[in-house]
Amino acid sequence: MYKTEAIITKVENFKENHLSISVYSSEYGQKSLVVFGGKSKKKNSTYVKGSLNNIEFDNNNVCLSSTSINKFKWFLFSKYELKTIDYFCFLINKLLFLTDQNSNVVSYYLLLISKLNERSNYLPELLLLELEILKASGYQPDLNESVLKKIFNFHEKSNLKTYELIYEHLKDNKDHQLVFFDFMSRIVNRVLINLNINLPFSRDEITRKI
Repeated sequence: MYKTEAIITKVENFKENHLSISVYSSEYGQKSLVVFGGKSKKKNSTYVKGSLNNIEFDNNNVCLSSTSINKFKWFLFSKYELKTIDYFCFLINKLLFLTDQNSNVVSYYLLLISKLNERSNYLPELLLLELEILKASGYQPDLNESVLKKIFNFHEKSNLKTYELIYEHLKDNKDHQLVFFDFMSRIVNRVLINLNINLPFSRDEITRKI
C-alpha cells in the first residue's frame, strides 16, 4: 500500500458505480486510480477535481482511501477562481507525469488554494505555481537578469535569482504582477502550441485583472 499527498486533477465515471481519478504527487508523479463504489456515494466530496488529498492506493492502482487535507470554500469562489482550478488541473494532466521529489508543485498549489479561501489577491501565487509546473515539466522560461530587466523595466540589478524571490517581489507590486502575467501568457501558449495541446479556454479567464 502507498500513501501520498496528491492533487486530484480529473474525476470520471468508470463502469457501473465506480470512478476513475487522476492524481498528481511529487512522490509518484501522475497516477490513474480506480475507486470502487465511489460513484454510488451520495454527495461524495472525497473525490473532487482540484482538491488536495491524502491518498492511499495499492499495486493494482486501486484507490483505498482519500481524505481532504484542506477544506476548500468552493461555494465562495468566483468564476475566475473556479476556472483557475480547472486551468491548473489541465496543465498538470498534460505536462506532469514523472516522479519529482524536488518539485514544489503540491506545496505551491496548496498556497494558491489558501489564498483563494482567504478571498485575497492570488495572482502572485498563480504565477509561482505556473513557473513551478513549467520547471517540473522541463519547459521553464529563461529568467536571467537581462530578461527580468526587460520584463520589469529595472534600471538596476534585481538579484531575483529564484522563483521564490520573484514571487516575493510580485507580492508587493501590482503593476509588475500584471506585466508578468502577460509575459507568462506568451510562455505558456508557446509551450502548449509546441506540444500540440489546446487549452480549452482562454488563459485570461483565470483572473480578473484590475
